[in-house]
Amino acid sequence: MDERQRAIANQGASAEIPVSTSIYGWGRALRLTPALAALLLTLAMFGGASCGKSIFPEVTNSSSPTATATATITVSPTTGPYLYSSNNGDGKAGEFKRNTTTGALSLIGSVAAGSTGGPIGIANGPGAKYVYVANSVDGKIQQYKVTASSGKLASIGTIATGSQPQWIAVNPTGAYAFATNQGAGTISQYTVSSTTGVLASNGGAFSSVLLSKPQGAVATNSYLFVADSANGSVSSFPIGASGTLSAGTTAIVGNGPGVSFPTDLVLDPFTNATFQQGYLYASDPTTGFVYSIGYNLANGAPAYLNSYSSSIAGLGGMAIVQLSAGEFLYVANQKASPPSLTAFIVNSGVLTFSAIYSDPSLNQPTGIAIGPNKNNLYVANQGTGTISQFSINQSTGTLTFVKVVNTESATSAPLYLTITD
Repeated sequence: MDERQRAIANQGASAEIPVSTSIYGWGRALRLTPALAALLLTLAMFGGASCGKSIFPEVTNSSSPTATATATITVSPTTGPYLYSSNNGDGKAGEFKRNTTTGALSLIGSVAAGSTGGPIGIANGPGAKYVYVANSVDGKIQQYKVTASSGKLASIGTIATGSQPQWIAVNPTGAYAFATNQGAGTISQYTVSSTTGVLASNGGAFSSVLLSKPQGAVATNSYLFVADSANGSVSSFPIGASGTLSAGTTAIVGNGPGVSFPTDLVLDPFTNATFQQGYLYASDPTTGFVYSIGYNLANGAPAYLNSYSSSIAGLGGMAIVQLSAGEFLYVANQKASPPSLTAFIVNSGVLTFSAIYSDPSLNQPTGIAIGPNKNNLYVANQGTGTISQFSINQSTGTLTFVKVVNTESATSAPLYLTITD
């Protein structure tokens, strides 16, 4: 048994129990004495800069590159009457009307999104009134305007990316967008029209020695964070005044390259002003771990904090939400038996296991989205071509299954979700 096999075996034995593999050796102290540990971590972390095909998730179409993506901070919808899915299996984007009171979904239809086996990442744009889908087979981003009266997507064209694009990250102002190109090891840069939502090339593809197989990405207005599964890292790249990227810094997560494979990313909207820290979380589909990463608010430098077990293997998308009960992170356990969702309570980069939720409707769960009213959580099921709806208890964070809704086909293989106005 090699080192990687031993690591996975050990993780399987500790599934669903938060564990620490912090390279700073303070992970347990961080959970036991958060204030002291945060101070020590701050001194260590932020004195200066920190030192083909995707592996996730498994799509059923053997001709397509397998996929990875992440939730991103785009312009948040205010009411969110529409939900869309990237349907890898049939090369479409699924369209749903969402009841803003009950959260119930009803299928509107679907729209072509390039080659079959291609759609992966999906994000919304300015005013949450535009939708972008990365097609890894075509090497393009499909662009759409949301028809306000019906929710139908109207094509506004395509734009080229590098090889095998995985995800589109749009910054919070909606002015700039970035596509991670796993096959090329680059990031495509775009400006976003505030009036039409159309993307335009912004300085060409960005290359860095920190990039080998970039996959998930999230953007603030100052930094783009990128998970790289080949490097076992999460890197931060400054976003300039014109929206172009410059040389960044990186953090090796878990046990490093060849043992840790971060893919999806989610950014914690809450920061620690006292210690000038922000936080983000990466999921690892190979090991089943969620990684906690801190970053310096002043310079964006990331640093690995801890690892937490969510499943033996096969993690998918993540979603984070602030409730009256506190902040919760929900993670899709794609390969768990049975498939499930893990809930963690979040506190300044520290994850505390809350609960495991399983339901017969879950089948290769991947992308997760939460409605603007925070009362409903949606999960894309690759295996059955469906979307599962759960209600969220505001006082406890507890999930309760509500219903499952079909996409246009049982073999559509929906991967990720976005909600718009």
